[in-house]
Amino acid sequence: MKKRNLLRGVLAAAASLLLLVFLLLYGLLFRPNVLVGQAGKQLCIPHGTNFSSLQATLKQEGYLRHARSFRLLARLMHYDRRIVPGAYTLQTDMSNWEALRLLRAGNQRPVKVVLNNINSKADLARQLTRNLELSADEFEQLLHDPTFLDTYGFRPETVLAMFIPNTYEVYWTTSARNLFARMHREYQRFWNQTRTKQAKAIRLTPVEVATLASIVQKETSKADEAPLIAGVYINRLKKKIALGSDPTLLHILNDPTIRRVLNKHKTLDSPYNTYKYRGLPPGPICSPGIAMIDAVLNYTPHHYLYFSAKEDFSGYHYFARSYEQHLRNARRYQRALNRARIYR
Repeated sequence: MKKRNLLRGVLAAAASLLLLVFLLLYGLLFRPNVLVGQAGKQLCIPHGTNFSSLQATLKQEGYLRHARSFRLLARLMHYDRRIVPGAYTLQTDMSNWEALRLLRAGNQRPVKVVLNNINSKADLARQLTRNLELSADEFEQLLHDPTFLDTYGFRPETVLAMFIPNTYEVYWTTSARNLFARMHREYQRFWNQTRTKQAKAIRLTPVEVATLASIVQKETSKADEAPLIAGVYINRLKKKIALGSDPTLLHILNDPTIRRVLNKHKTLDSPYNTYKYRGLPPGPICSPGIAMIDAVLNYTPHHYLYFSAKEDFSGYHYFARSYEQHLRNARRYQRALNRARIYR
């Protein structure tokens, strides 16, 4: 009887111990421990992060309820020996097991990159890298590197034509060269067979189309008027008349406070001065949007050679066939600028 009671006691103790171990393991593995009661959020782990610094980040930013259990399981799973950099989306009430499986596998989610209103290579670099580990300076170096750009068929003057304003998804840890290659693939995808044929039909290369579209974009924000303005420039190119575009002068001046182009600006010695030099400038003066590129490819045929902003400051323009008519239109706008006391 005593032996039976002893055996029962031992078995009961063992069962209790096993239950305790099970509960501890269950808690370690499956109990919610990540962002408990909080909204899901992103965790960015830079290259070179070690386990100690990762633990500090998780603790300081309130990702974990119990840091010890996370640390113990991470070591059991050998995650502490190999931290995979990336941007990870951790969900509300994740368990240690779920979070560590995600992190150990390197299952990052792409982040959004939005490109719009790009006026310079510096603008482009800032927008592209805003949500990435990559620095703007590192990417901008590529945009000024003629040897690197030549492998893709571009020059520092033309590279803005390669970047199509849009929303893209890329991995947070992408390198400068991989990001450039990705954007080049997007450029090739954009310039499909249809657009390439349209460019050939108007005797322009894709880069020349982007260059002209960048000028059109700076001339008007009105999508319905853009094909008309593109048609004026196409007519001038065909007749070998200087484009005479004010935005190209503003590009040279690079002063956002200037609101009025003066005659003295038209004498500036620069290949971007389309009053002084015929044909297209060396490259785009901004990264034109898709609508403006398509406005050039689908320009409105007409016989106008000139246009001038309307004096009501609506953003729309008067169009003219003769220089005399154009001068009359231009004087209306100049008088409106004077009334508004806009002298520079």
